[in-house]
Amino acid sequence: MRVEKRPFFASYSTSLWVRFLRFNLSSHKKLESDLGKVGLTPPQFYVLATIGYAGSLPFGEIGAKMMVTVSNLTGIVDRLEQKKLVVRKRDSTDRRVVHVTLTDKGANLYKTTIPLFERSVSAIFSSLDLPHQKELSALLRKLNHGELAILS
Repeated sequence: MRVEKRPFFASYSTSLWVRFLRFNLSSHKKLESDLGKVGLTPPQFYVLATIGYAGSLPFGEIGAKMMVTVSNLTGIVDRLEQKKLVVRKRDSTDRRVVHVTLTDKGANLYKTTIPLFERSVSAIFSSLDLPHQKELSALLRKLNHGELAILS
């Protein structure tokens, strides 16, 4: 069987997308492994970090900040609640609104997990020196702003 030397995809942007996905998957696996050591999944940590940074937030706001649907968020919060890391509280003025708040245990885990998360992310980007990391950041910012224009 003959193997082609040319790229599988004709478009360079498609090949770039595949590389981006591979990087995303491998970096996510690294985060899964590292956060798993403290009993969290990346989405659970992101919820803790979102609430830990902003304070008690309504469900909808957490979903918007994390770019996930409320239905996806419900399962994540359920598991965090089972671990006694968060509690749900109904809004005193609008009973339809449910706030999610860190417990003391959740706040402590959040604070102690931040250094682990930062080490993990640093390891993921360690093959790039700081100028290249800044360049990548600027390029991703540009792509994000372009994406917003495309979706509008």
